[in-house]
Amino acid sequence: MSADSQIRINALLLQREALFVRIHEIEGAVSALLREPYPFTRPALPSDQRVKRKAPARAAAAKDKLRKLESDETGYRVTYRQQGQVRVETHDSPDALRTLLAAQGAQLEVQLIETVDAAGTAKAVLHGSAS
Repeated sequence: MSADSQIRINALLLQREALFVRIHEIEGAVSALLREPYPFTRPALPSDQRVKRKAPARAAAAKDKLRKLESDETGYRVTYRQQGQVRVETHDSPDALRTLLAAQGAQLEVQLIETVDAAGTAKAVLHGSAS
């Protein structure tokens, strides 16, 4: 976060605090007029609301397809197209593949993910279809 952003946020927080102080003073004035405490209810604040965000369906579905390697498998081979070039890489952890799947867009398309054994022979297709 830049220093300018932090300064602006701090100024807004101070303004918010000043408004809460003003509300407290007004509530105190009402109670003084009545000569007894008035039962104010706490208003719902926009900051109290929490919005549930849905995970992207594409990333969630792809994540479910990746699994731990079985005993006869040594890695994952991924074939993808990036900026018009087809690339093939081998990984031993599914985390990099999850990142690659999540980053898909106009310039990046994951075409195939398969597990391989020590000799590099494909064992199982986890994403896409072998042609």
